[in-house]
This record gives sequence, structure tokens and C-alpha cells, in this order.
Amino acid sequence: MFRQFATKIAHHPALRLLLTALVVLVLSVALALWRHNGSAYFTGLWDDGSQALVFGRMLQMQQDQSAPGGFMGVYTEEWGDTQNRYMYRDNTPVQADQFKSYTHQTGLQGWAFGILNKVFSVFEDAGEAREQLLYTTNSVLFYGVTLCLCLVVLHWLGWLPALAWLAAALLAPWVQRGMKDLYWCLWLWWLPALAGIALCAAARRRGRAPAWAFGLVFGACLLRCLCGFEFISTFLILCEIPLVCCWAQALCCHEAARPWVLRMVGAGFAAVGGVAAALVLWLIQGSVYYGSLSASWQNVVSAVTSRVSVSDGAVRAVTVPQVVGKYLLNPDPVLQIGPVGVSVLGVLLVTAAVVILTALLLRWLDSAALWRLPPLLCAWGLSFLAPVSWMVLSKAHADIHVQLIPMLWHFAFVPVSCMLLGALVTMLAGGVRHRLHP
Repeated sequence: MFRQFATKIAHHPALRLLLTALVVLVLSVALALWRHNGSAYFTGLWDDGSQALVFGRMLQMQQDQSAPGGFMGVYTEEWGDTQNRYMYRDNTPVQADQFKSYTHQTGLQGWAFGILNKVFSVFEDAGEAREQLLYTTNSVLFYGVTLCLCLVVLHWLGWLPALAWLAAALLAPWVQRGMKDLYWCLWLWWLPALAGIALCAAARRRGRAPAWAFGLVFGACLLRCLCGFEFISTFLILCEIPLVCCWAQALCCHEAARPWVLRMVGAGFAAVGGVAAALVLWLIQGSVYYGSLSASWQNVVSAVTSRVSVSDGAVRAVTVPQVVGKYLLNPDPVLQIGPVGVSVLGVLLVTAAVVILTALLLRWLDSAALWRLPPLLCAWGLSFLAPVSWMVLSKAHADIHVQLIPMLWHFAFVPVSCMLLGALVTMLAGGVRHRLHP
């Protein structure tokens, strides 16, 4: 009976997709309930101040009020004051004139969670209980996206690299603290990468990249920017990593590589187009709030220049090497394995050493397998450049916001490094089998 069921699934792509989605959902819920208790923050907090904006917006919507221009509402205190969260939890009555608008972001996440909060309020009046439900939802979404990425790695590289990617999320203290944050919505950070993967899959299956695949890249970057423009260079690189890997693989297999270059360019235009569309929506919101387009433009310019520094002399005197060094040499663990913590420098050095050792051993065990290394090394190199790019592009923001930047290593340097280590072990095992049974 099981064999008949498996055969039926194999011949029905829609049924297979539905079953896969169901398994991902069940595992995501199980992981969220296992790793998080949702209330006293079993895993700790990450940037609780920014969440005040979301809680303010949710409280507004709960009491049928709205912020001018559609921005997230904040109270008369500082925008990072955590009292906004406690006022939400206590269902504190508020007046519309108590709020000020935070005009440096579009604030889609505050509006979206505001709708979800109203849905939860239908059957749960207690604010603290609704807060737990929202945190759990955010965690489930993050694990769902992570498991989708694991499925891709499983399809391309096998079980061990896929499990290593999942372990990178489960063992990362920064991620465990941050995935519940309603302001940053970490699961959104992976959407450009998933869009790039979908583009690659469609191009391989059809022999060309369909327009809808570029639309996914556009939409993923648009959605991410509507929830904040910070770290923009990081997720723009994320959407290109799968395409670069396919290009490198085509070169190694002596296949046509030029189409992949064109797809990279097309994906780049689509991604930047999504960013531009988000900027236009931001300008429109600002025009509604300020009453003029010029005032909205000045607000956007002020927000951008306060975060982005292209040259070393701009905004702050700190240099790019100083900023990169601050986070590369940071001893805080990016992976916590029981009592053992591994820093980002440790991940870098261990992975580099294993890469060199694997390359040397494969030359002896199975030199034909060496062609699989370049695409993996491209992914690894770009995964390192993705977080570093923000430290270069916005060194002032990175230098100031020390509580935010370490999270960037998990998008995607740490999981890609773990995936690479798993792939290298798999390759070495295959090389040993080839040596013993040529």
C-alpha cells in the first residue's frame, strides 16, 4: 500500500507539492514549539526597541485608529521605548493624538501584524497571549523558509549538507533570539534567495528564464524593502548567489555559461526594480504625511544619508577595515554547540582549512570530483561578501548599531559554511568509495 501511495505521489506533481508543503508546515510548528516558549523569551531578546513601532501600530489598529501616511505608529515617548509593547500587552486605551509617525520606514510589517493581531483578538482578548501567538507565528514562518532552503540543498547536494544548514539555524544564538522580532521579520531576509533559486530551477527545467521568475525576484525585494531598507546590499547579493553557482557549474561542465550571465543581469535589474518600487511607495506615503513631494523627498534623503556611507570620510571618521574587523574578530559565538561557542572567525578558518584539505585529498582519491568545488566555493565566497557589503556600504550604521550587525553573518555566511562542510564530507566519502571500488 505504501509503495502504491509513493508511486501515485511520484506521478502527480501537485500532490507531491501539497504533501511537501504539509510536511514543512508540521516541522516548522514543531521546531517553533520546541525551541521557543513565546512568553518570557526562552531564547532571549534581540533589538526589542525597534519592536515598539510594530506594537504601537498594532495597538492603533486594535482601537480602530490609524497613523497618518500609513506609517507605523509610536507613542509620545522615544520610538525605541519598550513601554509601547507593554501598553499593547495591557490593552491600554490610547488617543490618536498620542502617536507620532516614524517616517524613516514604510512599515508594512506593522500593518500586516496589525491585521493578524485583530484576527487573534477575535478569540483571545489578553494582549500577552496575542503577543505569544504573534511570536510563534513569526518563528514558524522563519523555520518554514529555512526548511524550504534545506529542501533545495537536499536536492542539489544531499542529506548531510541539508541537515548542516538546518543545524546552522538551530544552533545560532543570534537567530534564535531574532526570529521572534516582529520588526525585522528575519524570514523575509531569505525571500530574495528563494526567488533566485526559483529562477534557476525554472531556467534549468525550461531552458530559459520565464518572466514570472524575474517577477518573483522583483516581488521579494519589494516586500523586503517595504519592511525596511537596512542591509539592502546583503539581500541583493543573496538573490544572485544561486545564479552565480549555476554559472560556475556550467563552466566546469563545459556547458553554455553566457545564458546564466544574462540571467544574473536580468535578476539584478529585477531586484533593483523592486527596491525602486518600494522607494516610490515610500515617497507616496511621505507625500500624504508631509503634504508635499519635496518634503517627502527630503525625508527619504535624510534617512538614506543617515545610514549609508560610501566613502570613508562621510558621516563618521571610522574606516571600513575597522568596521569589518570589529565584527570579524568579535568573539561572541555565532554557533553554540552545548558549552562550546564558535565565533565567525572560527567558522571562517575551519571552513577554509577543510576546503584546502578536501581539495588535496580529492586530487588523490577522485580528481574527477574536483569540478564540484568551484560552484560551492562561489556560494561560500558570496555568502561572506553579502554581510560584509553592508559594513562597507553603510559603515556608519554598522559602527553604531552593534546589536544588529552580527545577525548579518547568518545571511548567509554561517549556514552556507555549514552546508559546505557537509558537502565536503560527502565528497570525501564518495572519493574514498571511488578509491576502494574504482
